[in-house]
Amino acid sequence: MKQKLSQNPIVICCDRLDQQAQLATQLAKDYDNIITCQLSNFEKMLEREPDALVVVGWQRACAEVKLMIEFCSLKNRPLVIILDGINVNDINRLPEFVDYVLLSNERTLSLGPWLEHACQLRTTLDLLQQKITALETNLQERKVIEKAKGMLMKLHQVDEDSAYKAMRKTAMQSSQSLAQVARNLLQTLEALQ
Repeated sequence: MKQKLSQNPIVICCDRLDQQAQLATQLAKDYDNIITCQLSNFEKMLEREPDALVVVGWQRACAEVKLMIEFCSLKNRPLVIILDGINVNDINRLPEFVDYVLLSNERTLSLGPWLEHACQLRTTLDLLQQKITALETNLQERKVIEKAKGMLMKLHQVDEDSAYKAMRKTAMQSSQSLAQVARNLLQTLEALQ
Protein backbone atom coordinates (compact mmCIF):
# COMPACT_ATOMS: atom_id res chain seq x y z
CA MET A 1 0.00 0.00 0.00
CA LYS A 2 1.45 3.37 -1.03
CA GLN A 3 1.56 5.97 1.70
CA LYS A 4 0.05 9.38 1.10
CA LEU A 5 3.47 11.05 1.02
CA SER A 6 4.23 9.22 -2.24
CA GLN A 7 2.78 12.15 -4.19
CA ASN A 8 5.93 14.08 -3.28
CA PRO A 9 9.21 12.97 -4.80
CA ILE A 10 11.86 11.72 -2.41
CA VAL A 11 15.40 12.79 -3.25
CA ILE A 12 18.11 10.51 -1.90
CA CYS A 13 21.70 11.75 -1.71
CA CYS A 14 24.44 9.55 -0.25
CA ASP A 15 28.21 9.50 -0.11
CA ARG A 16 28.22 5.81 -1.06
CA LEU A 17 26.42 4.21 -3.98
CA ASP A 18 25.66 1.01 -2.05
CA GLN A 19 23.86 2.99 0.66
CA GLN A 20 22.00 5.01 -1.96
CA ALA A 21 20.80 1.79 -3.65
CA GLN A 22 19.84 0.28 -0.28
CA LEU A 23 17.81 3.36 0.73
CA ALA A 24 16.13 3.56 -2.70
CA THR A 25 15.16 -0.12 -2.47
CA GLN A 26 13.89 0.28 1.07
CA LEU A 27 11.80 3.35 0.22
CA ALA A 28 10.48 1.82 -3.04
CA LYS A 29 8.37 -0.55 -0.93
CA ASP A 30 6.17 2.37 0.17
CA TYR A 31 6.91 5.24 -2.23
CA ASP A 32 6.77 5.41 -5.99
CA ASN A 33 8.60 8.65 -6.82
CA ILE A 34 12.22 8.19 -5.74
CA ILE A 35 15.07 10.18 -7.25
CA THR A 36 18.73 9.63 -6.46
CA CYS A 37 21.47 12.19 -6.93
CA GLN A 38 25.09 12.87 -6.09
CA LEU A 39 26.21 15.78 -3.93
CA SER A 40 27.34 17.72 -7.01
CA ASN A 41 23.73 17.73 -8.30
CA PHE A 42 21.99 18.13 -4.94
CA GLU A 43 21.06 21.82 -5.18
CA LYS A 44 19.99 21.56 -8.84
CA MET A 45 17.84 18.55 -8.03
CA LEU A 46 16.04 20.35 -5.21
CA GLU A 47 15.52 23.39 -7.43
CA ARG A 48 14.03 21.11 -10.08
CA GLU A 49 11.83 19.25 -7.54
CA PRO A 50 10.29 21.99 -5.36
CA ASP A 51 8.06 19.58 -3.39
CA ALA A 52 10.67 16.93 -2.71
CA LEU A 53 11.35 15.31 0.61
CA VAL A 54 15.04 14.69 1.21
CA VAL A 55 16.89 11.68 2.61
CA VAL A 56 20.64 12.06 3.11
CA GLY A 57 22.80 9.03 3.92
CA TRP A 58 26.38 9.75 4.97
CA GLN A 59 29.12 7.93 6.84
CA ARG A 60 29.46 10.67 9.44
CA ALA A 61 28.58 14.27 10.13
CA CYS A 62 30.82 16.58 8.12
CA ALA A 63 30.83 19.87 6.23
CA GLU A 64 28.92 18.38 3.28
CA VAL A 65 26.08 17.22 5.52
CA LYS A 66 26.01 20.61 7.22
CA LEU A 67 25.70 22.34 3.84
CA MET A 68 22.84 20.03 2.81
CA ILE A 69 21.05 20.74 6.10
CA GLU A 70 21.44 24.48 5.59
CA PHE A 71 20.23 24.27 1.98
CA CYS A 72 17.18 22.19 2.92
CA SER A 73 16.41 24.61 5.73
CA LEU A 74 16.72 27.56 3.35
CA LYS A 75 14.41 25.85 0.84
CA ASN A 76 11.99 24.63 3.56
CA ARG A 77 12.43 20.96 2.69
CA PRO A 78 11.62 18.06 5.02
CA LEU A 79 14.91 16.29 5.70
CA VAL A 80 15.93 12.93 7.17
CA ILE A 81 19.66 12.38 7.73
CA ILE A 82 21.00 8.88 8.24
CA LEU A 83 24.54 8.57 9.56
CA ASP A 84 26.49 5.33 9.85
CA GLY A 85 27.74 6.27 13.26
CA ILE A 86 26.60 9.05 15.52
CA ASN A 87 28.75 10.44 18.28
CA VAL A 88 28.60 13.63 20.29
CA ASN A 89 31.42 15.32 18.38
CA ASP A 90 29.66 14.67 15.07
CA ILE A 91 26.36 16.03 16.34
CA ASN A 92 28.08 19.18 17.60
CA ARG A 93 29.33 19.85 14.05
CA LEU A 94 25.78 20.01 12.70
CA PRO A 95 23.29 22.86 13.04
CA GLU A 96 20.77 22.48 15.83
CA PHE A 97 18.29 19.93 14.61
CA VAL A 98 14.94 21.63 14.99
CA ASP A 99 13.94 21.16 11.36
CA TYR A 100 15.35 17.78 10.40
CA VAL A 101 15.44 14.20 11.65
CA LEU A 102 18.79 12.59 12.50
CA LEU A 103 18.98 8.80 12.56
CA SER A 104 21.61 6.12 12.94
CA ASN A 105 21.89 3.76 9.96
CA GLU A 106 19.96 0.61 10.79
CA ARG A 107 19.03 -1.62 7.88
CA THR A 108 15.73 -2.66 9.49
CA LEU A 109 14.60 0.89 10.22
CA SER A 110 11.34 1.87 8.53
CA LEU A 111 11.77 5.37 7.09
CA GLY A 112 8.07 6.12 6.46
CA PRO A 113 7.28 7.37 9.97
CA TRP A 114 10.49 9.39 10.02
CA LEU A 115 9.64 11.05 6.69
CA GLU A 116 6.22 11.93 8.08
CA HIS A 117 7.86 13.31 11.22
CA ALA A 118 10.26 15.41 9.10
CA CYS A 119 7.24 16.80 7.20
CA GLN A 120 5.52 17.64 10.48
CA LEU A 121 8.67 19.35 11.77
CA ARG A 122 8.92 21.40 8.59
CA THR A 123 5.23 22.38 8.72
CA THR A 124 5.46 23.34 12.39
CA LEU A 125 8.61 25.37 11.81
CA ASP A 126 7.06 27.13 8.81
CA LEU A 127 3.98 28.05 10.86
CA LEU A 128 6.15 29.33 13.70
CA GLN A 129 8.19 31.40 11.23
CA GLN A 130 4.97 32.91 9.84
CA LYS A 131 3.84 33.79 13.37
CA ILE A 132 7.22 35.34 14.16
CA THR A 133 7.08 37.40 10.97
CA ALA A 134 3.54 38.56 11.80
CA LEU A 135 4.58 39.48 15.35
CA GLU A 136 7.62 41.38 14.09
CA THR A 137 5.41 43.26 11.62
CA ASN A 138 2.91 44.07 14.38
CA LEU A 139 5.71 45.27 16.64
CA GLN A 140 7.12 47.54 13.92
CA GLU A 141 3.65 48.92 13.20
CA ARG A 142 3.08 49.50 16.90
CA LYS A 143 6.34 51.46 17.12
CA VAL A 144 5.29 53.66 14.18
CA ILE A 145 1.87 54.25 15.74
CA GLU A 146 3.41 55.17 19.10
CA LYS A 147 5.88 57.53 17.46
CA ALA A 148 3.13 59.26 15.46
CA LYS A 149 0.94 59.47 18.54
CA GLY A 150 3.80 61.07 20.45
CA MET A 151 4.36 63.61 17.68
CA LEU A 152 0.65 64.53 17.70
CA MET A 153 0.70 64.91 21.48
CA LYS A 154 3.73 67.18 21.29
CA LEU A 155 2.53 69.32 18.36
CA HIS A 156 -1.07 69.78 19.40
CA GLN A 157 -0.66 69.60 23.19
CA VAL A 158 -3.22 66.79 23.52
CA ASP A 159 -3.27 63.74 25.73
CA GLU A 160 -2.46 60.23 24.55
CA ASP A 161 -6.10 59.16 24.25
CA SER A 162 -7.03 62.17 22.11
CA ALA A 163 -4.06 61.63 19.79
CA TYR A 164 -4.98 57.96 19.39
CA LYS A 165 -8.66 58.77 18.72
CA ALA A 166 -7.68 61.34 16.08
CA MET A 167 -5.47 58.82 14.28
CA ARG A 168 -8.13 56.11 14.52
CA LYS A 169 -10.79 58.48 13.16
CA THR A 170 -8.53 59.37 10.21
CA ALA A 171 -7.87 55.68 9.56
CA MET A 172 -11.59 54.89 9.48
CA GLN A 173 -12.43 57.87 7.25
CA SER A 174 -9.65 57.11 4.77
CA SER A 175 -10.10 53.29 4.86
CA GLN A 176 -6.46 52.86 5.78
CA SER A 177 -4.86 50.93 8.57
CA LEU A 178 -3.85 52.77 11.69
CA ALA A 179 -0.21 51.96 10.89
CA GLN A 180 -0.53 53.50 7.40
CA VAL A 181 -2.08 56.66 8.86
CA ALA A 182 0.81 56.83 11.34
CA ARG A 183 3.38 56.39 8.53
CA ASN A 184 1.68 59.11 6.46
CA LEU A 185 1.62 61.44 9.46
CA LEU A 186 5.31 60.86 10.18
CA GLN A 187 6.26 61.40 6.54
CA THR A 188 4.30 64.64 6.43
CA LEU A 189 5.82 65.92 9.65
CA GLU A 190 9.33 64.99 8.53
CA ALA A 191 8.78 66.78 5.21
CA LEU A 192 7.76 69.94 7.05
CA GLN A 193 10.87 70.01 9.21
